[in-house]
Formats: sequence, C-alpha cells, structure tokens
Amino acid sequence: MIDCLSSQCWLNPQIDFLLFLQNIRISHFEAFNKLFLSITILGELWLPTLICAITYWCIDLRAGVYLFSLASCNAIITHFAKMLACVYRPWVLSDKMCPVSEAVAFAKGYSFPSGHTAMSSSVLGGIAFLQRHKIFRCLSIIFLILLVGFSRLWMGVHTPQDVVFGLLTGLTLVFVMDALINWAEKDKNRYLYLLCLINAFAVFALVFVCYFNSYRMDYVNGKLLVDPIRQIYTMVVCSGLALGLINGAFVCRVFFPFNPKNGSKKVRILRGLIGGTLLVCVMRGILQPIFFNMIDFKFAIIYAIIIGLTITLVYPLIFTKVESFLLNSAIQ
Repeated sequence: MIDCLSSQCWLNPQIDFLLFLQNIRISHFEAFNKLFLSITILGELWLPTLICAITYWCIDLRAGVYLFSLASCNAIITHFAKMLACVYRPWVLSDKMCPVSEAVAFAKGYSFPSGHTAMSSSVLGGIAFLQRHKIFRCLSIIFLILLVGFSRLWMGVHTPQDVVFGLLTGLTLVFVMDALINWAEKDKNRYLYLLCLINAFAVFALVFVCYFNSYRMDYVNGKLLVDPIRQIYTMVVCSGLALGLINGAFVCRVFFPFNPKNGSKKVRILRGLIGGTLLVCVMRGILQPIFFNMIDFKFAIIYAIIIGLTITLVYPLIFTKVESFLLNSAIQ
C-alpha cells in the first residue's frame, strides 16, 4: 500500500464505507458475489455493444445510432478521464481492502471514474430515455443502472466517487447526445460535422495521453502499481473500437439506405441472431485477446477500428444485399 489517504482526506470516509460493505459481504453475504458479478457485466464493453447493435440492426436505426453514439463517446471520455486523474484502486489506497478476486481480473488499471457505471448508465439510460412514456420500464432500467454502480462498490473495485462520477458522466451524455442527434437529423450533413468534432476530440485525447500527460510511477516491493503504458494501450484499443462504431453508424446513416425495419419479424430476428453471434465471437475471441496481449499500438487501433466499422457499416450492408437478393429470387 502507498500513503494516499493522508494527503486526500476525502477518501477516508469512502474507504470506511467500502470496509463496512466488505465486512457485510465477508460475514454474511458472500453468496451475493456471483449475483453482482453477473450484474456488473451490463457495464462491460461487449454487452452494451451487443445491445446497441441489436437495436441498430433490427429495431430502429435512429435509436441505434443514438445508442452507439452514447457508448462510443462514453468509452473515449471515461478512459481519457482515467488517464488524467490516475487514481489508484481501493486496495492500493488501503491494505485493509479485500476485493472480490473475480472482479479484480478486469479492474487492474486506474480507478476514477468507474467505466462500468458510466457505460451502463449511458446505454441503459439511453434506452430508458427512449421509453419516455413507459414509467415501469424506465424505473426498471434505472434500478439496473444503480445496481451496476452498487456492484462495483460491493466488490471493492471502486470508491463512491468513482461510481458517482461515472453515473453523472453516463447520464449527462444521455441528454447531450439526444440533443446532438436531434440536431443532426434535421440535416443529414450535420452528422458529418458532428463526426469531425468527435474524431478530433478522440485524436486530441489519444495524443495528449501518449505524449503530454504525466503519470505516477509508484512501486511496492519493486513492482509498479499501475503501468501507464498498459493503460494507454487499453485506451487506444477502446478508442479505436469507439471510433469504428460511431464512424460506421454515422456514415451508414448519411450515405446508405439501410432500414432495420425492412423484412418480416422472422427475418429481423434471424438478422439479430446471426449478427449477435458473430459480434460476441469477435468481441470475445479477437478484441478481448488484443486487450490482454499487448501488440503494436498502431495495429491494435487499426484492428479495433475495423471491428467497429464491421459492426455498424459492413454487416448492415451485407445483410441488406443478401436480403434484397433473396427477395428478388423469391419473386422471380
């Protein structure tokens, strides 16, 4: 452990709260760990991406573009914030912390803000926002968002400030992106202006963290607590995927006559099943190994961008052509 709490007194009550939860968890409710590990998946990158993709491919294009915008901008902003803040995890701040071991495997980088909370609150919050007149659905989704945030506290991988900031980031994006998408829908060329702005910010953020930001280099027993190069690499891969997703979605919206409502209900379900299966295989079989096995940064971001473009641009064009061909063949 390093002496972080003495110079950051606002962390003391937060660590005390985490220790209170930890005592409850260890003493009485360790069986809840699996439940909260399942809930926290809602904030991992692959599942929100799948939710966005199913909406985009099978339900409503405008809603899908909106959700992909939320997920993409959230990924870029939260990773940029992590690199700027360089806040350590709770078990580094206090040697009394004993986080759930299964959760630590995916929580080895900087702590602030909570990426899981931000991602779930932006994507699930976006879905709730689209259901403005369905009170029960909205309350159910909001409850899920709060559970994801609480799961990060329960497992001891984030402090309350991490979760609160992640929640505020995600929910702020829900309203900001809705206004921006409504603005862009009035003139499709505005999507290109918005895309230029998002790309410019992403490039700025990547250049800044790679070449201009300073990082703490604290060692314990000769071991570096957090390797900034590893964290920069993670941001590069996440930003690459985000850029591929949002560029593909915006370009498809402006230039290609793709409509997810085309086709019968069975066709749309089949489209979602095929695409969803491929997406999970790619995310878990290709992108996840890229995350955990560092390769050249340039190749990593290129691979991630290609995966994102495939999800939002290539796959919709392929199944549009296939469905059109099959329909014409059936008519003839």
